[in-house]
Amino acid sequence: MKKLYLFASAFLCLAGAQVAGAQQSSNPGLRAKAAIQFTRVLTEAATAYPPQLSHETDANGTIESPFRIDEKGILSVTFRYPVGESYSLTRVSVPVDAIKTVFNDYYVGFECGAEVVTIAEGEVGSRELKNTYTTMMFHIARPGDGPQSEKVKTKLEQGLQTFRENYK
Repeated sequence: MKKLYLFASAFLCLAGAQVAGAQQSSNPGLRAKAAIQFTRVLTEAATAYPPQLSHETDANGTIESPFRIDEKGILSVTFRYPVGESYSLTRVSVPVDAIKTVFNDYYVGFECGAEVVTIAEGEVGSRELKNTYTTMMFHIARPGDGPQSEKVKTKLEQGLQTFRENYK
């Protein structure tokens, strides 16, 4: 009888641990916190070193709609760029599970294994995003060459790793 009790206790402990682990990995609170922390890192980089996503716009773009990760796991941001006396909007989005690595050249951003990054651009002065194309690169910041570029890359790598560990 004692052996049966020990076996049943051990079984219940193991089953409880598996359920707790499953609950932890799908905990909406942990997922939300991971998304907030990750998008904060992205916002800091893009604010400090705004990317210039088109040769048709001026530099010094700003974030129009902040980085966010929706319920389907799509990371997106909308930038606003000055164009003469007007502006142009560019929205960039990517499934977070498609991000393969952080790249660093003159720009810093995410590289994907396929053309899954969607870029939607608006006409000058329009809020409507009509022109859409896909690419493998999600440009986040333009720190240029030098040590600041490596620092931004390191922060993005750490942010991505922490995000992946907690956004399961």
